[in-house]
Amino acid sequence: MLSLVETRNRHFLEACRRVIRNLPADEEINISKVAMTAALSPAPHYYCTYTYALRMLRVLRHGRMPLRRDRRLALWEELNMKCTVYMARTGCNLPEALGYILASESASQFFIAPSTALRLVQRLRSASAAARS
Repeated sequence: MLSLVETRNRHFLEACRRVIRNLPADEEINISKVAMTAALSPAPHYYCTYTYALRMLRVLRHGRMPLRRDRRLALWEELNMKCTVYMARTGCNLPEALGYILASESASQFFIAPSTALRLVQRLRSASAAARS
């Protein structure tokens, strides 16, 4: 079974391939641009466990989130917003709403660091070069 990070990386590399396929034929491939475009594209899942996400949302809701404005905080704020909307619509509690969101909703982006995105795209590029030789 693939870990969540391996699954995220596989999905991210698929997004990179889509970005590259959609480039104009005469445009040079800029690896950094491909990495950032793919990183900001919608992700099929939230790549976190239910238990960890529930703990982080409770910390966020109690105002004790130690994170400043970065991609991890954006992830928890997005999940929190979706849970809040779902709870208001259905009358369920946070654990039920989170379970629903994680099981059925996609993320607005991959929420990965630019350095990680670039490293993964470089791995894709290396694998493509090795396959051609």
